[in-house]
Amino acid sequence: MRELQRRTLIAFPALFVCPRPAKPDDFSTQVRRTVVRGAQLADAADGVWQQFAGEVQAPWQKQQQLGPDSVPPAFLDASTAQELLRLPLEAGARCAKVSVDSLLAKLPAARQDAVLLYSSGSGGSSGSAETGTAQRVFPKSLATAVESDGTAIANTTVFNFEAFVRWRVLQEILSDSQSPPERARLQQCFRKSLGSALLHGPLRGALPLEAPGRAAPLLLREVLDECLALLGRMQSLGLFSRVVQQSLDTGTDLLLDEPEWRTDTLKPTWSYVISGCAVVGGSQLAQDRTAATGGGAGLFPGQLLTTALEAYLSEQAGVSTARCEEYFLDNRIGKPDPRTFADNSYYSDILLVVDVA
Repeated sequence: MRELQRRTLIAFPALFVCPRPAKPDDFSTQVRRTVVRGAQLADAADGVWQQFAGEVQAPWQKQQQLGPDSVPPAFLDASTAQELLRLPLEAGARCAKVSVDSLLAKLPAARQDAVLLYSSGSGGSSGSAETGTAQRVFPKSLATAVESDGTAIANTTVFNFEAFVRWRVLQEILSDSQSPPERARLQQCFRKSLGSALLHGPLRGALPLEAPGRAAPLLLREVLDECLALLGRMQSLGLFSRVVQQSLDTGTDLLLDEPEWRTDTLKPTWSYVISGCAVVGGSQLAQDRTAATGGGAGLFPGQLLTTALEAYLSEQAGVSTARCEEYFLDNRIGKPDPRTFADNSYYSDILLVVDVA
């Protein structure tokens, strides 16, 4: 602590060092140097403050390793993988009122586009990414992997690629060519349709007693247990390695055994941390495209997880409006090294946040 305090005291006075007066004939040069030097001093002071506050791991300290749960399962069940890739196309076709065959015809070109754009690390990761980091690079061999070997779809690397390819096709019909109001309508339709298909398809039987035989209304405690059961089924299918439920928002725990928790003014919010997700890289790339271009907003492979929870809350838990959002976390144990902030392949733990309105 004394060392951090000493470094802080050294850094902050530097912010107040004024440059020497510039010669009249060298004024523009001196201004540029002052701006650069000021930025350097500000970065140095900010780095010391972050260390003092415990926000980052100092570069001279030993780099923490990735945990074993950060590694996705090697394989999914082949028939399950096929179903998880088929349902999004069917939901998109239903909402856009086009045929599934027309979307399937777009897949070969979408595969070629994906390996062209993300075959050499342009997606924010190196070609030799560390095991457990988000696989944001697609070797050209992936473009023909499924055609060459029908069982390759069970490999989680291939599955991540194929999921990303399908969401590129979905972005084209549900977002890119639509006006903003129509885009919002189509994407809402897609979320509901996909979530319901997942709930009654690969996730069927995950709950101990499903509607219409269940008693109503459910307590919040029961809803939390059943959401975790659905995520547990996803984990058993090979979609990710680990799920941990986070604590409820302050005050929400008071509603656990209240029958009227849905109408309370304090709306429940809870979250989960997902480690070793098979589609985290493809989901990041889809959301990067939204951030960069505005296209494809609201469409990403992580919806294989989020829409299923939304559908359960809407169809079986009696929640009129619920939203589950996906965010990315650094999956290393301990504080991240500030030198790797630009490498978003390490941001491969997923935070799922559930909001009930």
